[in-house]
Amino acid sequence: MRIARSSKTKWVAAGIGAVALVLGVVAVLSLPQTTGANPATMRLGRNVDGVTLVNDAGESVRWGALKGRPRALFFGFTHCPVVCPVTVWELNDALDKIGAGGAAIDIEFVTIDPERDTPQRLHAYFSGFEGRVHSYTGSAEAIARLARAFDISYQRQDDGEGDNYSMDHTATVFLLDVDGRVRDVIGYGSPPDVARARLSALIAAPPPR
Repeated sequence: MRIARSSKTKWVAAGIGAVALVLGVVAVLSLPQTTGANPATMRLGRNVDGVTLVNDAGESVRWGALKGRPRALFFGFTHCPVVCPVTVWELNDALDKIGAGGAAIDIEFVTIDPERDTPQRLHAYFSGFEGRVHSYTGSAEAIARLARAFDISYQRQDDGEGDNYSMDHTATVFLLDVDGRVRDVIGYGSPPDVARARLSALIAAPPPR
């Protein structure tokens, strides 16, 4: 399955028609909503600059090397039925609606399912976003360390044999400034105007001193 920028109708229909599926398969655990940088968010994502992931081109990337641009970070998995694709599509749509300023923000997707989410799969899955979504996999240990730093919870839920399983996971978007600090969060299901306002505030945030 590949997410495409032109698939609005598809994903909106999926989101409406699969609410029961979301509730039954994916446990959505969101951090409290905030309205700007505060100690509860600024403490997140610390001491992980040395974590090495693998991007969708198969290249090793150090987490700390990604600083320099504001980012909207989401942890998920490509076999997710609704929450993950809808979240990424809504982020992309919000940035499009912001206009030219939206180009300043990258969307970063870190898989919590490295067993299935290979660089090749990530590349194909996000190919419709014209380079706006940057996706990462890596070792289970590296992903677990990064996830802990952002208070991300996830757990495999076996639905059958082999790779037929789902993942319960936190569904929060973290808004990182150019120095990699978490300035704010967007909870799953936030109204579009809330998401746009918080993304706009991230773009306008003064550079760290």
